[in-house]
Amino acid sequence: MSIDQDGAVVALADSPVCAADPYPGLARLRGRGPAVRVQTSFMGEVWLVTRYELARTLLADPRFSRRRPDDGEVAAVDSDPPEHTRIRKLVGKAFTHHRIQRLRPWVQGFVDAQLDELVAVGGPVDLLDRFAYPLPIAVICEMLGAPAADRADVRARTEKILEGEVAENREKVYDLTKAYIKGLIATKRAQPGDDLMSALIAAREGDSRFTEPELVELGIALIAAGYATTTNLIGNGIHALLRNPDQLDLLRRRPELIGSAVEEFLRYESSFSAAGQIAKEDVPIGDGLVVRSGQVVLISFCGANRDPLRFPDPDRLDITRAPNPHLAFSHGIHHCLGAPLARMEAEIAIGTLVRRFPDLRIGGTTEWRENIMRGLHALPVVLGEPT
Repeated sequence: MSIDQDGAVVALADSPVCAADPYPGLARLRGRGPAVRVQTSFMGEVWLVTRYELARTLLADPRFSRRRPDDGEVAAVDSDPPEHTRIRKLVGKAFTHHRIQRLRPWVQGFVDAQLDELVAVGGPVDLLDRFAYPLPIAVICEMLGAPAADRADVRARTEKILEGEVAENREKVYDLTKAYIKGLIATKRAQPGDDLMSALIAAREGDSRFTEPELVELGIALIAAGYATTTNLIGNGIHALLRNPDQLDLLRRRPELIGSAVEEFLRYESSFSAAGQIAKEDVPIGDGLVVRSGQVVLISFCGANRDPLRFPDPDRLDITRAPNPHLAFSHGIHHCLGAPLARMEAEIAIGTLVRRFPDLRIGGTTEWRENIMRGLHALPVVLGEPT
């Protein structure tokens, strides 16, 4: 591995970005400078940022855009201001804290029912397939006002999301999910209810409201982001606990730590490995390096969240870690809209699982997906006797 003083491309494959264990490679890159040029299969040559302070700064820098020039004209949550500002205000009218908290008893009931089913199954079970997958799909369908009977269909349309930044996967997911969302919007226009999609259709900010294409894009984003990030958060969190029995024991003795534990899971194994953004002008980033207009900067959440200059002993799972200003949900104007919902789901799912199954343990080998989505292929466990 080598890099020239002028920022030439590092002789390195995708391994430090999407590897099963990216952290040693990311640590080596972090020591080489504020950013290095790397070659990726999904974005070509990019500037890779692994240091926390620079990552946080660039995520909030208005000289960068989340959208490529060929991303289309429909405004979406990843748009630049002023369209982004308008959309966030409209979403805020519908996607409220009250709406999320109102779901808490429903989520608890769903989690209890899912765990009851797992007890009935007996033997080793795949917690991803039987628990971490179904919950986020059920929650987002419930929020949007989609019928419970549609959950399997929604999962089938969107499950390729977890396979990462493969073009044919993105296109397939987009087309299948778009068709579903269009139908749901039509249903809610004809029969509005007390649900998020109906609220988005009705949302107004002055004379502004969502256009039909914007509603479709927003619905796709809510399903895609809500599904993928929360599935991985739950799976990664459970896996981290099972690989760190001292922290699992601590959480069992002090269940009130579940909120802090979820923040640590987000830092320790971020659901997204990285996020890309494009320079709209030349931007100096330190040490004489300049990101030229049109170049892509790939912010490594995995790298930034394990930066020892910001997080002492960063490779250790510590569910009492405080403060814990991780970047798992990004930062700045593109901070994840669904962060409170994901946190709530993970707290209930993992907290309830740990409480009900005191003998829970790994029941087989686990393998990481090697792509931009940071998650496992499967999570086989032995539940043991429930309490």
